[in-house]
Amino acid sequence: MEPVRRSIKEPISAIFQAWELLSSAAEAHLNGDRANAEALFRRADLTAVWSWINPAWTRPDLNVRISKPDGDTQIIPPIKRDALRDPPRNVKAAVLARDGYQCRYCGIPVVHADIRKIAHELYPDAVPWDWRDPRKQHAAFQCLWLQYDHVVPHSHGGSSSEENIVISCALCNFGKDRFTLKQLGLSDPRLRPPVPISWDGLEAMRVCAPPRLKRRPNASHGKADVREALASASKENAAHFNAFFLPGGWVRGGYLYTPPIAGKERWFKIGPELIAEPVTRNGIAGCRLLCDPALFRRRGLSPEAFLDQGSTSP
Repeated sequence: MEPVRRSIKEPISAIFQAWELLSSAAEAHLNGDRANAEALFRRADLTAVWSWINPAWTRPDLNVRISKPDGDTQIIPPIKRDALRDPPRNVKAAVLARDGYQCRYCGIPVVHADIRKIAHELYPDAVPWDWRDPRKQHAAFQCLWLQYDHVVPHSHGGSSSEENIVISCALCNFGKDRFTLKQLGLSDPRLRPPVPISWDGLEAMRVCAPPRLKRRPNASHGKADVREALASASKENAAHFNAFFLPGGWVRGGYLYTPPIAGKERWFKIGPELIAEPVTRNGIAGCRLLCDPALFRRRGLSPEAFLDQGSTSP
């Protein structure tokens, strides 16, 4: 019997070279050097990286070591499976805060699909992406594509909870597919603590999204004007509210999300205790919050560091 492995394939050095090139490309773009950014994005499209992930992520059956291992979990009827096939947004936010932008299986850095979409929109020739043909997809963004993986497959009764979801790269998710850890000869990544990483997944690129790719934030309870929403909040809550500004923050599905702060992405649930609206401060897009400063302290953040000092058009 072959020894248990941590991941389907061992990462190669070219992956980390591509990662460094992507980081440099993002930095160049944020500094206004589009020519250098385009060249670096193009260089990150390494053939060696494409060959590493292909065809392992599109042919998961090739990764199976034992088709029917002893003592393994079994496929259960769909009616008995977790009704939520896709993890809820709050679970994804919690998992990302715990694991960071790093695959829990093979350990390579990962990038959210939103960032790849932004890079593709800004540099379509240097960052190709054809959904129908993996051969026409940028190798680095393909390889480092952030996924939320069910350790115990959903079809085997695995839940979409924080306890069963880990951050993974494209290969370690798609290449695992419906198969179990025993079938693939993999160790359980949950038995290893997450490794701290300073990599932020190129999240700073979110502020560079072209208008048609920007998320459409919604204020609390569908109110378009934060002042109107504040007026409808209870007097008891409003008395404790302060205004804060979170650079790069965005709203989706009733939650406010932030880029990594002190190495962790944060999220806030929007409701009577927190109201949010999109604003721009000194050319930086983000979100203005009206809430009790205690919500920041609960997340280990200093509310004073995020007080909204200026006013510009939302």
